[in-house]
This record gives sequence, structure tokens and C-alpha cells, in this order.
Amino acid sequence: MTPTLILIHSLLRWAVLIVMVSVTATMAFRYAKAAVWTASDRRSALLFTILLDTQFLVGLVVYGVSPITRGAMKDMATAMREPSVRYFVVEHPTMMLLSVLLAHAGSVFAKKALTDRAKFGRATAFFAASTALMLWGIPWFRLMAAH
Repeated sequence: MTPTLILIHSLLRWAVLIVMVSVTATMAFRYAKAAVWTASDRRSALLFTILLDTQFLVGLVVYGVSPITRGAMKDMATAMREPSVRYFVVEHPTMMLLSVLLAHAGSVFAKKALTDRAKFGRATAFFAASTALMLWGIPWFRLMAAH
């Protein structure tokens, strides 16, 4: 079951990243053009957070059933001295949680902004930070090792 969950989590990452980069770029472009915030923009922001939430929830399931996590929980002191274990037990989930929180903050702050320009500015700033953190927290070394 764990390899299948990891595969789903890994494949879903690409959909999430495509949407994150696309929505962030769109928000930035519409900010630069001083566009009017529309229902489509609201839906794009919602899609951004829903996909990120879905990926995070799948990741939590992987975290819960992972032999790496289970082994680390038996002896955290030893696990923290091993960089690859520490990465998957602490660093990766922390960065992803922060990415999710930034995305949600961006949606809330954009929704509460008084002007369309402020909505796009806030969405762009928070979504860009969320995307950057997501990119930083992805275990790219696993992708490179697979080839």
C-alpha cells in the first residue's frame, strides 16, 4: 500500500505544481494589468488551495503509514542525526504545512482586500511564497535518484 500511496503523492505533485505556477502567474499578470477581480479569479484561488490541501492530506496518510516515519518515532534522537530520515520526518512535512498555510492566508487576505489590485497583489505574494516553499520542500533528490 505504501508504494502506491507514494506514487499517488508523487504524481499529484505535478498537477499541484502546474496549477500553483499557473495561478500565481495569472494573479501576477492580472495585478500588473490592474484587472478587475472576477468569479473566475476566486475559483482559481480556490482551486489552488483545494489541490494543495488534497496533496497535503495524501502526504499525511503517507506519513502515517511510512516505515521511515514509524521507525523514526521509535527513536527520534537517532532519527534526527540521520539527514535523510530527518528530512522526511520533520523538514518535508513542515515546509509543506507552511506552504498550505501561506496559500490559505493568501486566499483569505485576497478575499478581504478592499480593491481588486490589492486582491491580486495579496494573492500573488502569498501564492508565490507558497509555491516557492513547495518547490524548496519537494524531495528532488528522489526524482534524480530514480534515473
